[in-house]
Amino acid sequence: MRITAGALRGRRLVSCRGRATRPTSSKVREAIFNLLGVHIEGARVLDLFAGSGALGIEALSRGACSALFVDSSALARRTIKKNLSALELPSRGRVLGGGTKSVLGSLSRKGERFDIVFVDPPYGGGMAEETLEAVSAGGLLTGGGVVVVECGKRESLGKKYGALRLRTSRLYGDTRILLFEIPSGGSREALERQ
Repeated sequence: MRITAGALRGRRLVSCRGRATRPTSSKVREAIFNLLGVHIEGARVLDLFAGSGALGIEALSRGACSALFVDSSALARRTIKKNLSALELPSRGRVLGGGTKSVLGSLSRKGERFDIVFVDPPYGGGMAEETLEAVSAGGLLTGGGVVVVECGKRESLGKKYGALRLRTSRLYGDTRILLFEIPSGGSREALERQ
């Protein structure tokens, strides 16, 4: 697996061994970052269900200022740290373990905010919806921030989660990519009541 663009373009990433993780293909990663466009430069990134860290590391390569990687698997966390070290990025990346909901709650209580949140859970388990609800409830997005969800093509997600609204949905083979944002104009509380 290689980084597709930016300062680290072409550099290799170590993948997690076994079937517990499903790496995002380079084609889908490229599509995600094409959809994000200008949101990447200087962004603070949260990579949930991070696996090897490919999405967050790709964002760093393309100009994001920092990335926080979250995964419950010790193997995934070791792999992310190995990738960050090999690419000389440890000062720009942090790695946390634990359940996603509890980590999101902790980040919310600390007042942490992110410009881009990647959500790439195991397909079909309902975790994408739970995570979208937790991100919205925790107020973890900055103004103009975006949540990118990767799920299976047969999964059906809603068009709104709290203040988050679906901006676009694209299909790439067996993978669906959805972008959610908090629309400008109107308070978070008013959007959540809609």
